Amino acid sequence: MNTRNTRSRSGGVGFAGPLLLAVGLLRAVLPGMGTAAEPPAPLPLPKSATAKDTAAPKADTVKDDTKDVKKDAKKDAKKEEPVAPDGKCDTCGSCVCVRKVCVPKPKEKEISKICWSYKCEEFCVPGRSEYCGKKCGKDECGCWSYDVWKPTCAEVRTKRVPVKTEVKRKVPIYEWKLEERCAACRRHQDAEQACDCSRSHH
Repeated sequence: MNTRNTRSRSGGVGFAGPLLLAVGLLRAVLPGMGTAAEPPAPLPLPKSATAKDTAAPKADTVKDDTKDVKKDAKKDAKKEEPVAPDGKCDTCGSCVCVRKVCVPKPKEKEISKICWSYKCEEFCVPGRSEYCGKKCGKDECGCWSYDVWKPTCAEVRTKRVPVKTEVKRKVPIYEWKLEERCAACRRHQDAEQACDCSRSHH
């Protein structure tokens, strides 16, 4: 009985020994086995994306841009916003029977007109030439010849050349605007418009 127990113990000890050595070698070769993996190191930024390039614009330039935008917005708002009604006649300042009416305002509009004209130019028309024969020559490329002509006369003639002219013209136009007028000013305005119409018909 004692001999069997000793054999089994010695056999078990001998089998576990190589396993422990193998585990120790694996731990020595792979020191990070069995531990939590470390996060990868961050990649370096490329040269085109350095801190200087990715830096925010200066505060002065941003302020100047915002000021310009605000000024433009204020100008547009002033142009678009009509004058608030105050209940008084815009002509005499009266407060009796004040109403909103459409008033024509004279203005000038610039238009462009293209007109065409012409100018005269003289040129020469050659007559018949006299044939004088052929002339021969010789060079590095070989022998060659050409015809010889003698001019006799020419005639002077005139032609018309078109000329384009662009002219700027100013014509009167009317722009309708809303205004507040009292009863007396409205009657006066109607009378003026009637007089203008009668004059244009005559």
